[in-house]
Amino acid sequence: MKQMLCTLGAVLGLAGTALPLVPGTAHAMEGLSIEMGAKAQFLNGALIGIPIVYTCPKGSTSPSVFVQLYQASGSEVVNGSAFEDALVCDGGPKETLILVVPNGSSPFRRSKDVVVDVNVSACDELTATCGNTSAGPALLSLKR
Repeated sequence: MKQMLCTLGAVLGLAGTALPLVPGTAHAMEGLSIEMGAKAQFLNGALIGIPIVYTCPKGSTSPSVFVQLYQASGSEVVNGSAFEDALVCDGGPKETLILVVPNGSSPFRRSKDVVVDVNVSACDELTATCGNTSAGPALLSLKR
């Protein structure tokens, strides 16, 4: 029990303060942003869908989103990550659902919240500069 509480405490410590919508902060690239929805979706008994809204400047090259997810489960922390590089950069906000599967043999649990960290990056071909911005870590609910 003590180990489980320590594990959960470590995961929640990663979360910081959970906000309903977590805005990103741009680094070296104007117009690049990312936000997470307040609720994750438990799908097909194994996947967790993380809703995000991203914006990248029109004409950006190499746009990508990287998601890291952690969930306390008994005495262990189940984690997963996902990478998406089929993004549309037209200067306007785009909504998508990033699907994350667990990295190990332990499954994610529907009844437990998840700690999520997301990052979006892109490059400006004209100026040869790249930037990234992140949102999180944040605690997202899986409850209906």
